[in-house]
Amino acid sequence: MLFWWVEDSLKKIFQDAGPSSESSDAVRLKAARNEKEDAQVCVRSSRPVQELSGAFTGLAGPGGAAIPSSALRYDFVGYIPLHENTANNGNGAHIVRRAPGFFPDPFIEWPVVRLHPDLTQPIWITVSVPEGAAPGDYRGTFILRADEATMEVPIHLTVRPFALPQKSRLWLTNWFTTGSLELWYRVEKFSDRWWEMVEKVARNMGEHRQNVILTPLFELIPITRQGDGFTYDYSRFDRWVEIFDRYGAAELIEGSHLGGRIGDWESEFVFHGQTLYREDGTAEKLPAAPISDPARRALLRDFLQKLRDHLRAMGWYDRFILHQADEPIPANEPSYRELSAFVRDALPEVRRIDAVMSEGVEGCVEIRVPQVQEVTDGPRPEGEDLWFYTCLAPQGPYPNRFLDFSSLKTRILHWLNWRYGAVGFLHWGYNFWAGWLGVPGAVDPWNNATGSSERLQVGRQRLPPGDPCVVYPGEDKICNSIRWEMVRKGMEDYEYFMLLEEGIRRAGEDRPAAREARALLDEIWKTLLKNHSEYTRDDRALLDARERLAEAIVQLM
Repeated sequence: MLFWWVEDSLKKIFQDAGPSSESSDAVRLKAARNEKEDAQVCVRSSRPVQELSGAFTGLAGPGGAAIPSSALRYDFVGYIPLHENTANNGNGAHIVRRAPGFFPDPFIEWPVVRLHPDLTQPIWITVSVPEGAAPGDYRGTFILRADEATMEVPIHLTVRPFALPQKSRLWLTNWFTTGSLELWYRVEKFSDRWWEMVEKVARNMGEHRQNVILTPLFELIPITRQGDGFTYDYSRFDRWVEIFDRYGAAELIEGSHLGGRIGDWESEFVFHGQTLYREDGTAEKLPAAPISDPARRALLRDFLQKLRDHLRAMGWYDRFILHQADEPIPANEPSYRELSAFVRDALPEVRRIDAVMSEGVEGCVEIRVPQVQEVTDGPRPEGEDLWFYTCLAPQGPYPNRFLDFSSLKTRILHWLNWRYGAVGFLHWGYNFWAGWLGVPGAVDPWNNATGSSERLQVGRQRLPPGDPCVVYPGEDKICNSIRWEMVRKGMEDYEYFMLLEEGIRRAGEDRPAAREARALLDEIWKTLLKNHSEYTRDDRALLDARERLAEAIVQLM
């Protein structure tokens, strides 16, 4: 027996799943123009299927309007073996299932898979609505081929009469490490193949509304001693920015950290070590140096000021932000303050950004990035923008993007951006396909969700499952994941909030539709988003609220 059904994109479909009480007999979607919307077609068979694949017809709409089949795609969802859950899981209350087991997340790069008997295979369906699509109802078909059998899944799409902006109003950065590309694909740094893979990353980020790129300054800009001074080669840096610019992923150029801790968590910050090149091309390694070191300060001042001049010449300086050192805590505030004062003196106009774990850094950053659970409704320091971040924490009741958390807990992060007026989100792990804290040996993210941190000795910090990455390495591509799609959906949700608030301002608060819209926003605030630990866990409540946001936007048009 071979059969299929459709679920919404918020459900995590395990291999033993059958149709839920909310399953459907068709893909039914509603989306704005310039929005992507998703569903899951689930297939199950009592016998093996050697070749399972799919294809789309185009979508026929009102008055002869059409959306081509090229605007639709499908991906087979894969499974990651999970050996242990997120540590703080509330005795199972804050996770979708207990480990060990196989958890759905990566998208398989192949368009044809084998279907094993009595194991459910979800197929992720994405429709990208063109910006010029006419509003109204569209119909089409997803054609499933299972060996000799063919099944037709109806697609019903309603295109809303408004568009999401091409550029997001919310800043998003997930830190990309080039080292993982080199490790996984065995490519030489700065080779043609290396740049090809970097471009694949840039395209992938742009498709998910990422618009800030962590840029490894000292990796891309070699420093050469020349007489008593230094020269800098910006050709690789420029190529990097231009690639990410091509896909909208470099609206902010996020300069990498100048320093870090010299030892344990409470130790002081120092300048990172540097590699310099002599005129004959040989390398000279400089060790880490105290923030007060005059020679290192002179070098870095020259580096930063020449970089400023180059950025201005390229027209990029207003997009440049700079990290100083990651996650200062009260114990190392003095050295952090010294570092930030150095940066302010060297680059008076640059905006400084850091993930911070201390309240005592006022005046040290223009973009403050606390962990989400540390954000409050209280007054904010003047002259600072607020972002927030997640990483190994928070766990428990808080939202995050761990593999064993619900999809809602990932997507709702960007509802909290609206709720708290936080205009950006940061995460450290876009593609950390490597061992955590020096774990030896290769790490395959398709088979290990924790950077193999379970190999660490007792007392060393383990990673929660899924924390190191939201994309997976394919043979020749970057493979998406359910969690990465939820980040994109959350970013699109944020635009719904922005469009509605714009509509209220445009109409004036006294207009009845504006009053109703304001009441809706207040209701969402008070009932679905009380704070970062008290928010709805109900998928249907979130989807219904989003539908009401869309209806309110239309009423104010």
